Amino acid sequence: MKLLIVGASGMIGAEVLKHCLAHSEVSKVVAFVRRELPGEATRDQKLEVIVLDDFAAWPQHILREHADAAGMIWNMGSYNADRSADLDYPLAFVESMGRVLQSMTARPPFRYVQLSGKWARSDQGQRLWWGEDARKLKGLADAKVLEYATNQPDIWKSFVVKPGPVGGGPRLTPDVPRSWGTDMIASLLGVRIDELAAFMTFLAVDGRGEDVVAENGHIASRGRELLKQQGEH
Repeated sequence: MKLLIVGASGMIGAEVLKHCLAHSEVSKVVAFVRRELPGEATRDQKLEVIVLDDFAAWPQHILREHADAAGMIWNMGSYNADRSADLDYPLAFVESMGRVLQSMTARPPFRYVQLSGKWARSDQGQRLWWGEDARKLKGLADAKVLEYATNQPDIWKSFVVKPGPVGGGPRLTPDVPRSWGTDMIASLLGVRIDELAAFMTFLAVDGRGEDVVAENGHIASRGRELLKQQGEH
């Protein structure tokens, strides 16, 4: 099985990449990046890295070459309402890959997994007391990718993952260093990074029985189950 990934250089994306490469059913992972990935993962024979200059313009020949993938895990995003990263880029991929898949013979629906956040809001008319622009922009992207799957059920399946604070990695967010306090917050209100990565990888590999929108509590509990299952093998 082949999986695609965007955002593999970030804290969460790097953990997701590690879980994808370690998964027994995954034979190849294609990471789309702006620059070459650092670190040990790049030496894994399962990994192919493709440098893209513009995530708003996906070359058709690249999409066609990798249209046999089971799915995409999209980890790219911002904390400051960057319209390109939070909305334009993911929609560009969804629509571009969708056009390629429409021209192909029948295959199982492509599984697209989008990393969102606990506080994203799709209701663009709702008044929010903090982070309004960023929360609504992420929520709009969530609504768009879910709508695409609803309109194209034969070729596309979208999952939106909405974790709270993520702990257990080197940093909680780009501005908050990890400490015992951040890990405690993650355990109470959020999710550990390995739980999140295990769950997102499962959605791309299989996803059966899962709702199209996954909230924080389910992400944490299902992630723990998956990690336990992996430890038993």
